[in-house]
Amino acid sequence: VTLEAIAGSDNSDGGVRHGRLLVRLVEAMWEGDPGPLAAVRDDLLSVAGADVLVDAVAVSANFHMMTRVADGTGTPLDPGTDEASLGFRDEIEVNDLVSRRHVSTA
Repeated sequence: VTLEAIAGSDNSDGGVRHGRLLVRLVEAMWEGDPGPLAAVRDDLLSVAGADVLVDAVAVSANFHMMTRVADGTGTPLDPGTDEASLGFRDEIEVNDLVSRRHVSTA
């Protein structure tokens, strides 16, 4: 797994059409500031069209929904995924998120 394409919007497009704008969109959604979010939304809409914008926001919303459902039901990672993703989870600091507090590290 490489994080180069998602480590910041100045790096590259990640080999994805409109990748830089999509990264900017995700960063703006994460930061939650309405000004930058509106700006990148308008940029993506004018360059890529409404279908790409709607799909990108829907994918993000779906990931948030799936995580909340899994956390809400106490669904743990299966042992294979848990072990295989340990280094990656540490690298992106997902283990520090509030939603991981209920997960046993033993």
